[in-house]
Amino acid sequence: MNFYTADVHFCHANVMRYDHRPWDDVELMDRDMIDLWNDRVSDSDDVYVIGDFVFGNAGNWRRILPLLNGRIHLITGNHDLHGFPEDIAALLAEPPVPYKVINDGDHFVLMSHYPQISYLRDIKPNTIMLYGHVHDTVEFAGVKNAVRAMRECCREEGFDYQGRLYNCWCGFFDWAPATLEEVLACEEAGV
Repeated sequence: MNFYTADVHFCHANVMRYDHRPWDDVELMDRDMIDLWNDRVSDSDDVYVIGDFVFGNAGNWRRILPLLNGRIHLITGNHDLHGFPEDIAALLAEPPVPYKVINDGDHFVLMSHYPQISYLRDIKPNTIMLYGHVHDTVEFAGVKNAVRAMRECCREEGFDYQGRLYNCWCGFFDWAPATLEEVLACEEAGV
């Protein structure tokens, strides 16, 4: 089974305040989020992390990655490492990339840490853009407004833009990875 998540920010104390997370201790947040992850994900599942996975140095990655179930595919974000030592890369399912395209059931899924309102096959109803970076902030509201404006402009010109973008911020999914069905059903995450 495939799972998706973004902006997990393991080991990042400031993100608790920024996201209004229900923890006030980063070690407790990490332990709880690892438990929530492992309660959902088995070792045979694939987890697509759409950026900002582990904050800080390589030691944090070495500590967190072995504790998580699943084959982890990383789409890099601005708070991820900017070069992956071999031992850390070996803990991932494949080398980290800035952009990823897969098929999940009947859906053509594009993933980037940064939201893109124009993307490959954006006129197809089964094409989905998954992203992160904006958490649940004013930037996310801006993305929603931009997508709505794009839809309207395209409609006026007779262009069949679908604009199916979903924010995979982990806070929308109780701090754990979510299936594509759960992402698509989450009204908060979609536009």
